[in-house]
Amino acid sequence: MDPVTEVEVSRSPAEWLHVIVMNLAVLTELCVSMYLATARPDDFTATFIKCFFGMLAPTLFIGAIVKRRLRPTPTKA
Repeated sequence: MDPVTEVEVSRSPAEWLHVIVMNLAVLTELCVSMYLATARPDDFTATFIKCFFGMLAPTLFIGAIVKRRLRPTPTKA
């Protein structure tokens, strides 16, 4: 089974919306982390890594749960 499947908007708008929301969430986390890291130029890298990965891990975990719930149930033949 191929783990990467194409999502058609007409067939599954919820999955399409999930992808858009996840992309926006990660982009927002990146921007917030950069903003917070610029406040401490001496400790930029450490601050960025703590902020970004601290927000990214829960986002990816929640995204995986939502994706699993949106997955269509397989039909038995």
